[in-house]
Amino acid sequence: MSDQGKSGEIRNLAMISHDTELVALAKGAFSNNEQQNFVCINKAIGEIGAEIRDLNCDAIIVDLDASNVEDFESLQKVKRMLGANTEIIVISSDFSPAATRILIQLKVTDFLAKPVQTSDLVRACNNALKQSGEDAQMEPQFLAFMPASGGVGTTMAALETAAILNRHGKPLGRTTCVVDLNFQHGSCAEYLDIEPRFDISEIENAPERLDRQLLDVMLSKHESGLSVISAPNQPTEMRTFKPALVVRLLDLVSAYFDYVVIDLPRIWFPWTDTVIMGSNKLFIIADMTVPSIRHAKRLIDAVEDKIGNQADPKVIVNRMDQRKNENGLNYTDVEASLGEYLAGGIPNNYMLVRAAVDRGVPLSTIEADNNVTAALKGIILENEAEDIKNDEKLSGLISLGRRLLIRKAS
Repeated sequence: MSDQGKSGEIRNLAMISHDTELVALAKGAFSNNEQQNFVCINKAIGEIGAEIRDLNCDAIIVDLDASNVEDFESLQKVKRMLGANTEIIVISSDFSPAATRILIQLKVTDFLAKPVQTSDLVRACNNALKQSGEDAQMEPQFLAFMPASGGVGTTMAALETAAILNRHGKPLGRTTCVVDLNFQHGSCAEYLDIEPRFDISEIENAPERLDRQLLDVMLSKHESGLSVISAPNQPTEMRTFKPALVVRLLDLVSAYFDYVVIDLPRIWFPWTDTVIMGSNKLFIIADMTVPSIRHAKRLIDAVEDKIGNQADPKVIVNRMDQRKNENGLNYTDVEASLGEYLAGGIPNNYMLVRAAVDRGVPLSTIEADNNVTAALKGIILENEAEDIKNDEKLSGLISLGRRLLIRKAS
């Protein structure tokens, strides 16, 4: 191999495969020399154990069955044991769209379809070895917000959450994007006083056209640094889209942003369960009224009925009043009704919220230490830290793709 990196630096390349033809091809292509070491583990990926840690490789070739869910789980385990600085090239005989999405979200360096040409394998490994040692990025975190009933402040909660994550992530080099999936009556752009630029007509019949260049054109930018994907309001058109468009959009956004905050419409579309399955957290927004709390409980039941334990819905109660009210709903009533599903409450600060919306800025711009932002920060950052620290949990759209594979297999 050429271009092995810095002069005098030994690069370590490994391979996991029990395909005799592929192993022979790789051994013929990569010979050990003063600049490169090559080692092959003749096992299926599911048989790999702790010995993988001892390889200390800069890049690894992994041969797997892209139609087998267990192989992807093993790949996740191998990736975790190798560490963030090891580049991974995946080889398989067949890549379905779901499998491809998983590999993209796992941020593998490259993937090749069998039969592999020697030149393609060498080129992929050369590129991987050049990239090894670069800083790894965190897996994207997806936070979805869904209203239990109308007028409960879902868009406010989603945008303020995004603003919190944007400020939290900037010192860490992390970026945040809001995706407004209410294509008919979305308000995210209006709340921030920016132009909605996501032109759905450009891609609704050809989702594959959506690439980084087109995404940049359709992104709206707020002065705070927050990126927003929002379509112009179409109040007279009831538009529905294939799940492929929404999945393609979220896949692409996740490649460039660390935090993705999704503002979901109240109506359940064919793609809604896909988005919920792909999210790390689903927050149902209710307000402190009996009908809204009832709607929230029904929505929890609907989510669990459709998606099962693949979702973990939590309720945030907006305009929460913890004072005792003899003639209405009390905080203890809300706690008793929602139980473990209650994530927390947001205080009622109508004047602050109205001022921020009228000016098109986050709440903290009006009042730095306001009680609404403080309450949301306590809920969101606690959950965000738990998700990042939990190495065993698949990231949002990796989980989405995994479940699509399970469905396809069954």
